Amino acid sequence: MAVSKFCQNAAALALIILLAASCALEVQPADAPTLTLIPATATPTPTPIPPTATLQMLTSPQDLQLTLAPTRTVIAVEDQSLAEVDPVAFELIGVAQRALGQQLNLPTRRIVLEDIQPVTWPDSSLGCPQPDIQYQQAQVNGYRIVLTAGQNTYIYHTDFDRVFLCDVDNEILPTSFHIAESTAELTPEATEEVTPEAE
Repeated sequence: MAVSKFCQNAAALALIILLAASCALEVQPADAPTLTLIPATATPTPTPIPPTATLQMLTSPQDLQLTLAPTRTVIAVEDQSLAEVDPVAFELIGVAQRALGQQLNLPTRRIVLEDIQPVTWPDSSLGCPQPDIQYQQAQVNGYRIVLTAGQNTYIYHTDFDRVFLCDVDNEILPTSFHIAESTAELTPEATEEVTPEAE
């Protein structure tokens, strides 16, 4: 029995030694990279050069009075069309021309802007009320756009969100609105007779 106890103790001791030895194994380092790295080089930086002092001749008050102020050329707004000075009007003209071009099956170059005027519409009908429809009574800023295609004239009413064709029979203009004389440029292309199937 003493021998068996001795064998058990020896086996336990051997097991402990083996476990301790397995935990203490040294880890092998990873392989070194196969490519050599490019060594770092120093980048020279120039030394800052302080600015040199420049003598500035100041103008005397007497010379300032003799110097003429630069003149500015001011272009009168009346000489420019509304489409040139108002980007919103320009975009709304384009929307109206494309809509009319689709309706008539014509390219937009055949649709000529005759007139555009800013208007304050008295209600949400934008001066083009439909029968039996109630409209909100509020002043609405917009435009009245007159387009021609061939010999036909088309009137569009707009606010800043809507652009629609208004039938001349339904058109109601504000009392303060005055229709301006047409200043459209007539070109041979614009004055050709328009037929819906022609391109």
